[in-house]
Amino acid sequence: MKKFIKNVILVMSGGTGSRFGADCPKQYCTMENRLVIDYVMDACRKTKKADMVVVVAAQEYVDFIKERYGVPVTAGGSSRPESVANGIKYVNEHFDCEKLIITNAVCPLATSEQYNQYFDFLDEYDYVLTTWKLAPALHRFDGEKVDRDEYFNVMEPDAYNFKKLYASFDFENLHKYIFHNMPDDSKAKFCFDYPYTMKLTYPHDLKLLKVLYDEIVTVPEKEKTLQVVNSYLSSDGTQGIGNWVVAVQRYVVELAHKYEVSSYSINSQTEANIVYEAQSNIHGGIIIKFTPSKFHFHKEVTYYKNSKKDVMAELIDYDEDFNALVLKMITPGIQVKFDETNPELRDFYDKVDSNMVSEEAFRDDKILPTVMGEFEEYVRAAGRFTYEQDFRKIMEDKSREIWYKYFEKAEKYFLHRDLHRRNILYAGEDKILAIDPRGAIGPRAFEYVIPFIIELREYEHFNRDKFDVMFEYFSKYVEKEELRAALFIFWVYKMNDYVFQKNDNYKLANWCKECILELFYEGAEPENIIDIEPSI
Repeated sequence: MKKFIKNVILVMSGGTGSRFGADCPKQYCTMENRLVIDYVMDACRKTKKADMVVVVAAQEYVDFIKERYGVPVTAGGSSRPESVANGIKYVNEHFDCEKLIITNAVCPLATSEQYNQYFDFLDEYDYVLTTWKLAPALHRFDGEKVDRDEYFNVMEPDAYNFKKLYASFDFENLHKYIFHNMPDDSKAKFCFDYPYTMKLTYPHDLKLLKVLYDEIVTVPEKEKTLQVVNSYLSSDGTQGIGNWVVAVQRYVVELAHKYEVSSYSINSQTEANIVYEAQSNIHGGIIIKFTPSKFHFHKEVTYYKNSKKDVMAELIDYDEDFNALVLKMITPGIQVKFDETNPELRDFYDKVDSNMVSEEAFRDDKILPTVMGEFEEYVRAAGRFTYEQDFRKIMEDKSREIWYKYFEKAEKYFLHRDLHRRNILYAGEDKILAIDPRGAIGPRAFEYVIPFIIELREYEHFNRDKFDVMFEYFSKYVEKEELRAALFIFWVYKMNDYVFQKNDNYKLANWCKECILELFYEGAEPENIIDIEPSI
């Protein structure tokens, strides 16, 4: 049993869909050159709060699902209730599941946003039902009119406190709806926020489904991505971003011909780049990533070309004229949250540590930045902002002193420098691979500092217990004193990063300040730290 798998999405894909013909179950019909189930698996994979996706499939499709998506698959039963029971048993046997979402392979309009929200709801509720109200003109069979606010229908997906569900699940009596297995004192959430959770039923539904998918998913994701990219890249005065965004959308069509792409869609989970996910007849699933900066492109392509294949995603091709990377898509591609009990994550970091490339290999490269060079760049970028200027100046000076004391003469490596949960993905068969290197020359300790920021900022205030666990975990790779020194410098670096790049009224910058004071100054007030040396 994998103790670190807490949040699971169970995809029901066992039906044959006889209305579509015996040889074509509806989840395997095509919509815009893609299988219907592809859209469902996309949403599951992009769900940040999911630890694993499990599919329940008809026996004849088990191998197909494993090969296509790289996820655990279990065979369904002779009926829908039996298939659900098989899925629940599988989850219980293989994972220490706490939260379970059950969705359907023919419900492609359910989004990662919806799944994430349902996982959050389970912090307060025992189960969550997707609901919508019935039509206002509905009458009972006895002729009495029903008020529309009194009745509602239940759709998929639904979500459960898994341990409560499994403890009370009636495996002897399967012919009742799942939530009827929950204890009577369970707290329910009826979610009316997603009125278009449509289930594919008839062949003519595909046309309507395509229209709704474009309206609900494709167009909003594209608009959001281009808006975020434009805003993010314009924040530091970068010119010509709008023209670049337009050019990318033209150029991706050319690449589609080059790699024989049958379908592609934009990935909205990005900030400074435009990323397309595509199906290539030559390479299978691929990622086409565009970056507007030749400097950032050079760092990234250099890291991919020099990294070990067991650490990074596979680089298929690249285009220096248009700053485009073509990568083999990682499947299932689920983000890996930090968990000190996860042996697969430990194995990944062990590989990272043992495969670092010395800076000597890049002696002739005059473009690659250094850790401290990036630090000074962010000092300058944040310099025009008034937020905590005096405090930041003190911290910047202390960081330089700590650098010269601990790291100036230390051995340097070409670091990934961005190994956190969004860039560390499950690659099937108990394997983890990384993506999106920032690429910087620096001491070993700086490879392990970014996870602290990403994991701890999930909490409103500094979480000492979480920090202590992470500190012990990464102390395997570097001396504790050096790790603390690197963390001090990096927290100051990120404070300046958040000052000039995040439009959040300095919320994250202020969080960094709080963490620095708590960690290195025992919670002292900012005005009292001028003559105090940080505790390293």
